Amino acid sequence: MAEQGSLDCLVVVGTGFMGASLAKAVKQAGLARHVIGVDPKASSAAASIGVIDQAASSIAELSNCSFKEIAVVIASPVNTYATVFEALAKFSVALKEGQSIAWVTDLGSTKEGVVKAASLLGPLSSRFVSSHPMAGSEKQGPADARADLFQSARVLISQTADSSPQAISDVETFWMQLGATPSPLPIGEHDELLAAISHLPHVVAYSLAGMLAGSPLAGAAQALHGGGLRDTTRIAASSAELWADIFLDNRERLLEAWSEWALHVEVMHQALEKADRETLIELLQQASQWRKGFL
Repeated sequence: MAEQGSLDCLVVVGTGFMGASLAKAVKQAGLARHVIGVDPKASSAAASIGVIDQAASSIAELSNCSFKEIAVVIASPVNTYATVFEALAKFSVALKEGQSIAWVTDLGSTKEGVVKAASLLGPLSSRFVSSHPMAGSEKQGPADARADLFQSARVLISQTADSSPQAISDVETFWMQLGATPSPLPIGEHDELLAAISHLPHVVAYSLAGMLAGSPLAGAAQALHGGGLRDTTRIAASSAELWADIFLDNRERLLEAWSEWALHVEVMHQALEKADRETLIELLQQASQWRKGFL
């Protein structure tokens, strides 16, 4: 990885909340001399507030760029990756002598689709290393971007069969320069783990919020809620379109985790139905002790 500030250009594909936050963090840390945001919907807004230096609506618009060393972070939805990777491959071929793409990474919440799309990168596949920062927010646009979003965050680093050692090192160093902690995770294990620790919690939050939204208590719950409801349903304020795509992209593994959770809920339901205090205490203590073990 180049020294701080010596990367000529960072291209961020997708300038919603996550992409804009990354761009803002890079600019604040001085990791790149120029940051370009590629997004047909949000790049102009991101440029207008100074989150990026230049806006583009497509990767094809970058064909005349003169930067020597370019790095790419893909922060668009996973269902766009095939199109993005194909465009990046064409962009790479069109670069002039002395120009190169140093590395490519992504922020995707699922990886099965990423692996399938990565074949479209062609020669660039050796410079691609997948990332998943365990950081986020219910916020959705560049106006809410946070430069500190990745500070102290864990970033799951998943190499593909083609990832070069240099690309892996460069991507890990990039995240460390943003204050994050890279953690290797085999790409084949990613989606099963995330179904349990991220996607299912979003299902729970959305289902609880949806139940209350459709009940006679909807207004009172909004007006008179305490911290328990606010904390439990916070992530249900996230983008419905984004999370519908994540759920569908990881459907099989999410359904498996959902089935296990449903069985556990049923055990608690039966204990409550039978007024079985001892079993309830045992179940609650098990959950409480596990939760207290969070770092």
